[in-house]
Amino acid sequence: MIYDLTRPLHTNMPVYPGDPAVQINALIDPPWQISALRLGSHSGTHLDAPRHRFADGVSVEAIPVERFIGPGLVIDARGYPANAAIDPAVLDGYNLQPGMIVVIRTGWEEYWSRDEYFRHPYLSATLAQALAQRGVTLVGIDALSVDSTVDGGDAAHVTLLSQQVLIVENLCNLAALVCGERYTFAFLPLPLVAADGSPVRALAWSATDFVSPLR
Repeated sequence: MIYDLTRPLHTNMPVYPGDPAVQINALIDPPWQISALRLGSHSGTHLDAPRHRFADGVSVEAIPVERFIGPGLVIDARGYPANAAIDPAVLDGYNLQPGMIVVIRTGWEEYWSRDEYFRHPYLSATLAQALAQRGVTLVGIDALSVDSTVDGGDAAHVTLLSQQVLIVENLCNLAALVCGERYTFAFLPLPLVAADGSPVRALAWSATDFVSPLR
């Protein structure tokens, strides 16, 4: 079974404060229909490339595709209050190995389209550093950002992206996955030239179901 962890893109969906609003407008030229898209590179479920924070960082299209698919775990970080920093203790008991993808489940996806969604828990600087030190290749989260949206922080972004750890935000449907169980994840961005990020189709399947063709 393949699990879809992606927020559908639609007009006037929630976006990070100050980002472009998402607009999808149908243009009809019978019998054909196409759509005009207006959206930011970090709309919906999306990937942050190092260029998101560093002007000389690698851009989306320059990242090898094998970086977007790989084995990983879901970490249970539920129970933290609004706008609270998640500490490294959430990693205790999990068998993390270099090259893995780590998905942080805060439970905050339930607040999607509500004001509370913007007051999500976030990665502390020490947790971001602990993940980088363990050789994690990508960190995902079911929240608007790995940093505090309320405070406008950037410590987790700086720590991860400066060490070439990719970030995926606004994941959903994590309740379908078992924390600690091994999955294969795929976060597939558009190859936008010189771009700092891209919406992705985020998927997961049991690591025992079939092997990724890129591994």
